[in-house]
Amino acid sequence: MNGPKDINVDDIVKNETREKVEIDITEFDNTSAYLELPEELDDKTIGYLEREIRSSVEYRNYINYLKNELDLTKCSLMPGIDINENPVSLEFHHYPLTLFEITKAVGLKILNNLAPGEKVSCFDISERVMEEHYKNNIGLVPLTKTMHEMAHNRSIIIPISKVNGNYKEFNRIYDEYIDEDVKDRIVDLEMSSDSDESKEYNSAKLKKKIIDYKINYYRDEEDSDDDKAI
Repeated sequence: MNGPKDINVDDIVKNETREKVEIDITEFDNTSAYLELPEELDDKTIGYLEREIRSSVEYRNYINYLKNELDLTKCSLMPGIDINENPVSLEFHHYPLTLFEITKAVGLKILNNLAPGEKVSCFDISERVMEEHYKNNIGLVPLTKTMHEMAHNRSIIIPISKVNGNYKEFNRIYDEYIDEDVKDRIVDLEMSSDSDESKEYNSAKLKKKIIDYKINYYRDEEDSDDDKAI
């Protein structure tokens, strides 16, 4: 796995006045990134692990494998768009479990099964997550960048039938460490996401186009006595 990249302050502060810039470093020191107790796997730690996974060589190779070897080159919601024929980027959406939820479940299982006094590195947790990807136990849906953003905003409903990967096997292995509300959400998706109602909802969303727009700019009250658009 790749470690965090060095931050070059000169790349951030480029103007001649050299204004003071404060940078909060939230990355972990790899030499001390070890966990011993389940409660140490908080949201901040999981977020760090997510970034490490997405930026790793293993993850990039896996995505290339999906595209080049498994021929997953079409957007699942707009199958007419194929990256082999159109200059568009194709991204892979973790679904029905998010990468955050996957990482949390994997980390909790590892931490809850450590021997007394034993520790595990963040690197090892990330590697286990990637191992589940390569075992095809992770649900993924190929989407264009725009569709991916809509999925994250929950503007569209992704049919469970569009999922690649045996997410049910992952759920079976890590069942004890997946939050109950996440399980309930997946059950609801399995029951409704392929329904005619969901298809109509998606169809209406994808047909919408912006044909006109207007931007109103308002002066700050300190700069103007009136509240008129300019």
